[in-house]
Amino acid sequence: MMRKLMRGTAVGLGLFLVGLALGHAEPVQVVVVAKGEAQWLRLEMQMIGEVSTLPIRGAVVEARLYPKTPELDALVAEGGGAISRTGSAELPGKPLAVAPFEELREGGYVARLPEPAPGEYVLAVVDTTFKGEAAVAAKPVRLPPPPTGVTVAVVLPETSTPNRYFLYALLGLALPAVVGVGFALAARGDRGGGD
Repeated sequence: MMRKLMRGTAVGLGLFLVGLALGHAEPVQVVVVAKGEAQWLRLEMQMIGEVSTLPIRGAVVEARLYPKTPELDALVAEGGGAISRTGSAELPGKPLAVAPFEELREGGYVARLPEPAPGEYVLAVVDTTFKGEAAVAAKPVRLPPPPTGVTVAVVLPETSTPNRYFLYALLGLALPAVVGVGFALAARGDRGGGD
């Protein structure tokens, strides 16, 4: 009877951990500071998990600069001043410039775009860290930026793919539990065989 209970507990724990692993990753706060730099637009970005408040490391992220269009205006208005969605990485229209972000420090990224003509644009941050899924956040911006730069704060929404740090944490929690259950079953088996 005790063996069945222990096996049921082990199976239940495994199913619980798998269910958590398939849960949603957290939303990510993104702050981009755009500064003019000799015919370039330098973008310095910081990514912080909203729930964990930890820097997001190793993300595959790119900057896209779109001309401001009625379609993008409608999406921005629908989102309350910003676009934040998952699924397709594409926004209406063709971007004027695209550049990958390079991680310089933990959670800190840099990209450079050719500086466009003065005007109204939409700056998008596209996260494609997980295969087959993208998170997009975008906000209108007026360029060129002032000498101190212009700050764009957006939120990349949670995705249906867990981030690897969460999976490592779950594995770290599961290992002692599985070892404990194994020892308990082995001890129970030894006592049962000696009677």
